[in-house]
Amino acid sequence: MSYVTNKLREMYKLLCQLFLAVIGQNLPEEIFEDTLYWLLQGKRKNRQIIDRNVKQISLMTPHQLHITGWPREYIVSHTRKGRHKVHSILICEKFRQMFHTHDGENFSPCHRYIKLWQDSRGEEKIRVILYFNSLEGKEKTKKLINMNDGLKNIYGDKILNYKLSSMDYSHMCTCNICSKFMPSHAERLQINKRDASIFNSHRHGSRTLISDKDDWNNILCQVPICVECLHSKERQGKYRLNMYDHRDIRYKYVVNSPEERERNNLEVAAEVEKPDMRNIPHIDKFNYETPFDYSASLNCMLNTFSSFYWHPDLTADEYMRYQEYKMLQYLENADPLDDDDYPEDDYGEYPNEY
Repeated sequence: MSYVTNKLREMYKLLCQLFLAVIGQNLPEEIFEDTLYWLLQGKRKNRQIIDRNVKQISLMTPHQLHITGWPREYIVSHTRKGRHKVHSILICEKFRQMFHTHDGENFSPCHRYIKLWQDSRGEEKIRVILYFNSLEGKEKTKKLINMNDGLKNIYGDKILNYKLSSMDYSHMCTCNICSKFMPSHAERLQINKRDASIFNSHRHGSRTLISDKDDWNNILCQVPICVECLHSKERQGKYRLNMYDHRDIRYKYVVNSPEERERNNLEVAAEVEKPDMRNIPHIDKFNYETPFDYSASLNCMLNTFSSFYWHPDLTADEYMRYQEYKMLQYLENADPLDDDDYPEDDYGEYPNEY
């Protein structure tokens, strides 16, 4: 193997370590031969693409707001200096004073992201995302923007009246069990040409997916759970009180911090009697690996009316024992099928092609 190839492989290993640190997931081994190897030894432009994308992911934070309501005139125009009009507004002093300053304290974002594209009808679209270093900064800006009555600006020979709104989709980019930030989800919500609210509504309502393929549009319709929590009984038990109840998000009551979610989950649990585990037999081996595997739905595990509700006073092992016991009781009490209970049908024999 040549010296150059060895150096490229070293670069690849460093990139893998960086991706692992940034997105929390290993890259498939075959990606070196199929993609990175050729990008790294090819044109300088390809290496710049990798560098730009890694830097873009590294700038994202768990605290983010989508800003909507921009007038079309701003979306399609630039300033005399060539800066996009929306970007010039975001960084101007007036915007900072109105939406990032509270009681003399500044809560400006640490990073701004703007995406421009045309939809299938040729209409100009824009996505503006503000990233903050703290939950407090995000919440202050969200409140100031949503409480504002609207803006009136002179633009050319027009007077533009518009109202900005902030949409908080931070919960779509963090693990709904342990609250770990998932930059890979945030990056896909950035570059996707669909609005984040579409993916959000698919989670809470219809189970019909946007994409039938096993791709990112499909994944964004699912509840975000990191790989560690998805396959770990210990982590699910540790973060039981931190789990997101999606009804809080669906009905506009967003529980932001782990402390708030813990209080909310405890208040809900106080209304439910803890299952009596004294008569639940101990077992050596469970049918499933984690508590989540029994229902495959956080909504069921957090819904007090569901048979899969996980009372927080139960450990992960106790919850799994309880679910195993209920499954066994159901099978023992199920009525056997009795042909005498079913009347004869009037259709005679089924045709051969049935």
